[in-house]
Amino acid sequence: MRPNAEAVALIRRRHPEWREHQLRWRWLLDSLEGGERYRQAIYGSDSRGLPIRNLVRHKREYPDPRDRTLFEGGPLSPGFGQDTLGAATDDDYELRRARTPVPTFVAEAVNTHISRIYAREVKRVGPDSLATWWSDVDGRGTPIDQWMAETVAPLLLTLGQLDLVMDHPAAPPSAEIATQADVQRHGLDRCRASFILPEDMLWWRLDSTGHRYEECLVREWTRTESGPVPRYRHWDDSRSVLYDADANVLEVAEHAFGQVPIARLFDGRKFRCENVGQSRYEGVAERQREYYNRDSELILSDTTQAHPLLQGPEDFVQEDGTIPIGPSWLLPKKKNATGSSVSYEGFDVVEFPKDGAESIRRNKADLREDVDRDSALVRPTGRDAVAQSGLSKAMDHADGNNRLAKVAKMLARAEQEAAELALTVLFDGQPPRTALAAIEIVYPTEFDLFTASDVAGAVADFQAVAAKAGALPRVEGLMLSRLLRLCLPGLSDALYALCDQEIEEFLSRQDRIQRSLPPVDTEPRAQWVFTDKNVL
Repeated sequence: MRPNAEAVALIRRRHPEWREHQLRWRWLLDSLEGGERYRQAIYGSDSRGLPIRNLVRHKREYPDPRDRTLFEGGPLSPGFGQDTLGAATDDDYELRRARTPVPTFVAEAVNTHISRIYAREVKRVGPDSLATWWSDVDGRGTPIDQWMAETVAPLLLTLGQLDLVMDHPAAPPSAEIATQADVQRHGLDRCRASFILPEDMLWWRLDSTGHRYEECLVREWTRTESGPVPRYRHWDDSRSVLYDADANVLEVAEHAFGQVPIARLFDGRKFRCENVGQSRYEGVAERQREYYNRDSELILSDTTQAHPLLQGPEDFVQEDGTIPIGPSWLLPKKKNATGSSVSYEGFDVVEFPKDGAESIRRNKADLREDVDRDSALVRPTGRDAVAQSGLSKAMDHADGNNRLAKVAKMLARAEQEAAELALTVLFDGQPPRTALAAIEIVYPTEFDLFTASDVAGAVADFQAVAAKAGALPRVEGLMLSRLLRLCLPGLSDALYALCDQEIEEFLSRQDRIQRSLPPVDTEPRAQWVFTDKNVL
């Protein structure tokens, strides 16, 4: 039976924004995962038909066209599941690819920020049905904290976007579902959450608001003995239809949600796109790839320069390009006899220039520092900066706290959307307004980025400034209030208001004390000039 032509056209749909960004999304995910996935990833073909990888191939590293199969697609071109060292001794490019460790800049930055945020308690308030879902969000016993910290947050931060799909669990194959009691007994009224990678959201159509899917096409992967097999699920506001790669219908599932139960979460949005997110770690991923390539250059340089070249008389070179060596590795010298004089041609070791390698090493250090600056992982005290102390450190910590607070607010917003979508599934349609209004998710905005010495220094400097205050109450009040926010970033507005009130009361007391003191005598006094004769 030939598949329906409309079904064939349906599973072949690809959104223009997907076509533009799908390679970038896969590259960002590879940068987060690192390891062999990053080393073996292919992003198309270059002008000579060879794979485009994260490690850039030099012009001199292209194989002879007659022997190309030996390097790409042949036994000397290892892929997934094979050891890359197999071709490392036959090709400089494969040597660099096999021996260069993959940097983990993206994973380090993402995990550092997430660990700081989820080290504090997240406040969650909601209806009982939502609280039950929070205890097991994916049907595998995963609580919401673990699901957000280990799955949603890393993917959302790295990719800049992530699709969450909520649905009821599928009925067991042998179960007979006839009544609502059967539904509840098998747990089919629960909500099960999962995610869809951006590269697998192939096509979509948004509603008039631009925030919801009216319909979409999702690629799903089924694991078989021969490898993963793609399937395609088409969602609309009343059902989902699953197709195989030949557009044959495999499953039709009706739902009563009244909308597509998929929501795209965003970290940021690309301004020129309708439904594409902007990753805040894209710059870190770019530097990771550049660092990876420069590191490979150093590995190849150090490997080849570890064995110096030997330059000697041409007469010793045989026709096959070898040089005869005597017993005990003795290398003879060429004897030149001219008349009565006899001389021997010596052998010289060619020293390699080291300036190029040292330049690469310095550039690697610069890249590592740029990553730290971009991610606010360390204070900006680099090669051109001076050491900081006291309140200047507090200002650097304030910048890091502000960045983490922005990430925390974004994650709270994303979790709010996930909770509302889960309620839609749990209520089989639009949930009551009272249930939506009862949802409260508050992420921390205060993060302990100070060391003990930093805290002690900031407190001492603040107290020193406050002790001398009182002459200019208004100006000093503004300065102390600003200084307080730099030393203690991320506090709530109510707590800042209480601190400002305390500063104002302190300065008022200091002002009254200053006014109660006797005025300072500013009249000119007689000056005594001593001479050797008299006193004037």
